[in-house]
Amino acid sequence: MRAGDVLIVDLELLTPEGDGLAESTGTFVHVPGGYPGERAEVRVEHASRQAPRAHARLVSLLQAHPARRAPPCPHSDAGAAPRAGACSGCPLQALDVAAQRELKRAALVRRHGLDPGPLVPSPDEWGYRWSSKRVVTGTSGHVLVGSYHRGSHEPAAMDDCRVDHPAIAAAARELQAAASALAIAPYDEATGAGDLRYAWFKTDGRDVLLTLITAARPSRAAELLPDALKLPAGIAWSVQAGRGNAVRGDPPVPLRGKPVLSVSLAGVPVEVGPLGFLQPNPRVAELAYRDLVADEAGAPHRGALAFDLYAGAGVTTALLRREFAEVVPCESYPESAAALGVPPEPAEVFLARQQAAGRSPELVVANPPRGGMGPAVSAALVRLAAPRLQIMSCSADALVRDLAVLQAGGYVLRHLRAYDTLPQTPHLELVAWLSHRTGEG
Repeated sequence: MRAGDVLIVDLELLTPEGDGLAESTGTFVHVPGGYPGERAEVRVEHASRQAPRAHARLVSLLQAHPARRAPPCPHSDAGAAPRAGACSGCPLQALDVAAQRELKRAALVRRHGLDPGPLVPSPDEWGYRWSSKRVVTGTSGHVLVGSYHRGSHEPAAMDDCRVDHPAIAAAARELQAAASALAIAPYDEATGAGDLRYAWFKTDGRDVLLTLITAARPSRAAELLPDALKLPAGIAWSVQAGRGNAVRGDPPVPLRGKPVLSVSLAGVPVEVGPLGFLQPNPRVAELAYRDLVADEAGAPHRGALAFDLYAGAGVTTALLRREFAEVVPCESYPESAAALGVPPEPAEVFLARQQAAGRSPELVVANPPRGGMGPAVSAALVRLAAPRLQIMSCSADALVRDLAVLQAGGYVLRHLRAYDTLPQTPHLELVAWLSHRTGEG
């Protein structure tokens, strides 16, 4: 197979990126804009020499998925070949949401042999995102507060984003207009010049907290924008001087208004700061949080001691404290750790310290970042051998890697549940219930 070849393919599987995947003459062909169950004419754009893998451009649909629809967002290229300047953040929105959920479940079964059953749906198909990181691009006088097209650093418009909460969409639109009017210089990745790099919006469903992330001090953006912007209830400033893609920078400086947002998740009030973590879809997240601290039938765990790894804003810590005599949280990000009243500490260091002190929890819950817990933390959990271990994961691939270590070390997967956390995208949240063979019950 070579670049330029035109193929007729039958798409069979949804990839983690939201592409349709087909097999042709022993090569797996990725087709953005195509969905499983469709037949398509495609043109190969790249064929790997090292692996049986190719990427192709959708030319025409010969048989469409019965649940296809026109993408509701005018900026999206979902369901079509990639388009310059288009947003690729919601690649499934050219299907109705019920079909999206079934394709995501089927992909989990096909790729990993894990069937969570029907996905727990999001109460909202649109406007559900309460936390949104935007990339600032464009030119002085014509600023774009948007994103990058997937797989590139080509700017993509996100005006009036349909999945962002309406308050965030309005605040982003205001920032884009104000930064353009004030001739704020967007950061240029190629040269390292410019001022405003990112904008991070969070909401509690009413107020918006905006964090301006700039490339250096002093900053015209940090100096001028707080007075020009009327919609955010609070504005903070952080500096990210590195040349990579990290958004979080130096500790934030409040510029005006509210320094934090107060959000209720699963009945737990939490304060979220400028660089603190907030689940993008809190209404689904709180369903998963409640499951994470209960058994697979929904009954509460009770006991003397529980550990809460990657505790974040402290929601699961608070839920566990209703049933356990002692709950010890672990969090590595300084702002979140300070709110929990613990020192920032990596999970593997925390577990080694607790085991050395002879502490034996009845339950450990973990909500790691996208990369998963990793071999070191998984191995530490095997050594700890808590009777029950429950994991919330935003990456099936990472969860499967962690499960391999845990199951080899004596843990049994009892149950798995999946949540449609981000409709219009291939993203899933998973909760896994495990028990140790020595303490099953």
